[in-house]
Amino acid sequence: MDAAFVMKRDKGQWFEGIVSSLTRPATKFATVLVNDFDLAEEIVQEAFARMWASPNTPSNEVEFRRYLYRTITNLAHDYYRRRSRRSSLEAPITVVVNPIELVEAKASDEAMKAALNILGLRERQAIYLRYFEDRSFAETARMIGARQVTVRVMVHRALGKLRRHLSESSPSDQVAI
Repeated sequence: MDAAFVMKRDKGQWFEGIVSSLTRPATKFATVLVNDFDLAEEIVQEAFARMWASPNTPSNEVEFRRYLYRTITNLAHDYYRRRSRRSSLEAPITVVVNPIELVEAKASDEAMKAALNILGLRERQAIYLRYFEDRSFAETARMIGARQVTVRVMVHRALGKLRRHLSESSPSDQVAI
């Protein structure tokens, strides 16, 4: 048998054993963090998957548990961060629909589309990845093949262009007589 295959098989058996012994306490830990059992199970599965894929996973059980719990904590923080971003981006639900507001909202959507069209391709790409897909600057930089600092500057300048364009094209509050 190949030595690499034997090592991989032994690692797999060791990992299966430690997963079966730590799944229950890790799930309880995650449940305390997120107050949702189903979500806690998903977080624990993701943590184990990341640890399996990581070359830095400790082989000592005590260190493994510490590393696992740190990974679970980070995933829980990520969950809360995404949830708070979503809630801050969600518009409040309006019960009464005013037809004038509906027309103004439609006009502002059209204005936003027109404003996005004034941006260059890379600027649109950076804005889309950063704000519509909620990517970090580092992820956006990797995806468009630029340095992180370049992406920050590009996004900053693109937002400035959008603000200027939208403020110039906004209809006046004055009524024609």
